[in-house]
Amino acid sequence: MAETHDNWQIVYAALDSSTLVSLLPALQAGRERAMQMLKIELRHHEQMEGADAYTAELWGAALTALDARISADDPSREELAELRDKVQQMLGEQVGRTKQAKDETRVHEYLWDHQQREIWIREELARRGLLPSF
Repeated sequence: MAETHDNWQIVYAALDSSTLVSLLPALQAGRERAMQMLKIELRHHEQMEGADAYTAELWGAALTALDARISADDPSREELAELRDKVQQMLGEQVGRTKQAKDETRVHEYLWDHQQREIWIREELARRGLLPSF
Protein backbone atom coordinates (compact mmCIF):
# COMPACT_ATOMS: atom_id res chain seq x y z
CA MET A 1 0.00 0.00 0.00
CA ALA A 2 1.29 3.44 -0.80
CA GLU A 3 2.67 5.48 2.05
CA THR A 4 0.74 8.54 3.10
CA HIS A 5 2.66 11.74 2.41
CA ASP A 6 3.43 13.91 5.43
CA ASN A 7 2.68 17.19 3.61
CA TRP A 8 -0.95 17.13 4.66
CA GLN A 9 0.08 16.81 8.32
CA ILE A 10 2.08 20.03 8.10
CA VAL A 11 -0.87 21.82 6.51
CA TYR A 12 -3.36 20.38 9.00
CA ALA A 13 -1.17 21.31 11.98
CA ALA A 14 -1.25 24.94 10.87
CA LEU A 15 -5.07 25.03 10.70
CA ASP A 16 -7.22 26.39 13.50
CA SER A 17 -9.37 23.93 15.44
CA SER A 18 -12.68 24.93 13.85
CA THR A 19 -11.27 24.27 10.39
CA LEU A 20 -10.03 20.85 11.51
CA VAL A 21 -13.47 20.03 12.90
CA SER A 22 -15.09 21.15 9.65
CA LEU A 23 -12.91 18.69 7.70
CA LEU A 24 -14.26 15.66 9.58
CA PRO A 25 -17.62 15.39 7.74
CA ALA A 26 -15.89 15.59 4.35
CA LEU A 27 -13.39 12.92 5.38
CA GLN A 28 -16.17 10.71 6.73
CA ALA A 29 -18.14 11.10 3.49
CA GLY A 30 -15.04 10.17 1.49
CA ARG A 31 -14.46 7.14 3.71
CA GLU A 32 -18.06 5.99 3.28
CA ARG A 33 -17.81 6.45 -0.49
CA ALA A 34 -14.61 4.41 -0.53
CA MET A 35 -16.30 1.64 1.46
CA GLN A 36 -19.09 1.50 -1.12
CA MET A 37 -16.53 1.39 -3.93
CA LEU A 38 -14.72 -1.46 -2.17
CA LYS A 39 -17.95 -3.44 -1.98
CA ILE A 40 -18.52 -2.94 -5.70
CA GLU A 41 -14.94 -3.95 -6.51
CA LEU A 42 -15.21 -7.02 -4.30
CA ARG A 43 -18.34 -8.16 -6.14
CA HIS A 44 -16.60 -7.55 -9.47
CA HIS A 45 -13.54 -9.56 -8.43
CA GLU A 46 -15.71 -12.40 -7.14
CA GLN A 47 -17.50 -12.50 -10.49
CA MET A 48 -14.15 -12.56 -12.29
CA GLU A 49 -12.95 -15.43 -10.11
CA GLY A 50 -16.16 -17.33 -10.83
CA ALA A 51 -15.74 -16.74 -14.56
CA ASP A 52 -12.11 -17.89 -14.39
CA ALA A 53 -13.11 -21.06 -12.56
CA TYR A 54 -15.89 -21.75 -15.08
CA THR A 55 -13.50 -21.16 -17.99
CA ALA A 56 -10.99 -23.56 -16.46
CA GLU A 57 -13.74 -26.14 -16.02
CA LEU A 58 -14.84 -25.79 -19.67
CA TRP A 59 -11.28 -26.03 -21.00
CA GLY A 60 -10.64 -29.06 -18.83
CA ALA A 61 -13.77 -30.79 -20.12
CA ALA A 62 -12.93 -29.96 -23.74
CA LEU A 63 -9.35 -31.20 -23.43
CA THR A 64 -10.49 -34.37 -21.66
CA ALA A 65 -13.01 -35.08 -24.42
CA LEU A 66 -10.36 -34.49 -27.08
CA ASP A 67 -7.88 -36.65 -25.20
CA ALA A 68 -10.40 -39.51 -25.15
CA ARG A 69 -10.67 -39.39 -28.96
CA ILE A 70 -6.93 -39.59 -29.59
CA SER A 71 -5.39 -43.04 -29.58
CA ALA A 72 -2.63 -43.78 -27.10
CA ASP A 73 0.08 -44.07 -29.76
CA ASP A 74 -0.88 -40.88 -31.66
CA PRO A 75 1.92 -38.25 -31.60
CA SER A 76 -0.65 -35.45 -31.27
CA ARG A 77 -1.36 -36.72 -27.75
CA GLU A 78 1.87 -35.07 -26.62
CA GLU A 79 0.86 -31.78 -28.28
CA LEU A 80 -2.48 -31.99 -26.49
CA ALA A 81 -0.73 -32.46 -23.15
CA GLU A 82 1.42 -29.38 -23.86
CA LEU A 83 -1.67 -27.39 -24.81
CA ARG A 84 -3.43 -28.50 -21.63
CA ASP A 85 -0.44 -27.40 -19.53
CA LYS A 86 -0.30 -23.99 -21.24
CA VAL A 87 -4.04 -23.45 -20.75
CA GLN A 88 -3.81 -24.40 -17.07
CA GLN A 89 -0.84 -22.06 -16.61
CA MET A 90 -2.65 -19.19 -18.34
CA LEU A 91 -5.80 -19.68 -16.27
CA GLY A 92 -3.75 -19.94 -13.09
CA GLU A 93 -2.02 -16.67 -13.92
CA GLN A 94 -5.38 -15.01 -14.54
CA VAL A 95 -6.67 -16.14 -11.16
CA GLY A 96 -3.45 -14.80 -9.61
CA ARG A 97 -3.91 -11.41 -11.31
CA THR A 98 -7.49 -11.22 -10.09
CA LYS A 99 -6.44 -11.96 -6.52
CA GLN A 100 -3.61 -9.44 -6.74
CA ALA A 101 -6.03 -6.81 -8.07
CA LYS A 102 -8.16 -7.38 -4.97
CA ASP A 103 -5.24 -6.60 -2.72
CA GLU A 104 -3.67 -3.74 -4.65
CA THR A 105 -6.40 -1.26 -5.29
CA ARG A 106 -6.34 2.52 -5.27
CA VAL A 107 -9.59 2.51 -3.36
CA HIS A 108 -7.74 0.93 -0.42
CA GLU A 109 -5.21 3.75 -0.54
CA TYR A 110 -7.97 6.34 -0.73
CA LEU A 111 -9.72 4.77 2.26
CA TRP A 112 -6.46 4.49 4.20
CA ASP A 113 -5.65 8.17 3.60
CA HIS A 114 -9.08 9.28 4.79
CA GLN A 115 -8.89 7.13 7.90
CA GLN A 116 -5.39 8.39 8.76
CA ARG A 117 -6.46 11.99 8.40
CA GLU A 118 -9.55 11.47 10.55
CA ILE A 119 -7.49 9.81 13.26
CA TRP A 120 -4.87 12.55 13.10
CA ILE A 121 -7.50 15.30 13.43
CA ARG A 122 -9.15 13.60 16.41
CA GLU A 123 -5.80 13.14 18.13
CA GLU A 124 -4.83 16.75 17.40
CA LEU A 125 -8.14 18.02 18.79
CA ALA A 126 -7.57 15.93 21.91
CA ARG A 127 -4.02 17.30 22.18
CA ARG A 128 -5.41 20.83 21.94
CA GLY A 129 -7.83 19.97 24.74
CA LEU A 130 -10.97 20.22 22.60
CA LEU A 131 -11.77 16.49 22.74
CA PRO A 132 -11.32 14.25 25.75
CA SER A 133 -8.36 11.94 25.54
CA PHE A 134 -8.61 8.31 26.56
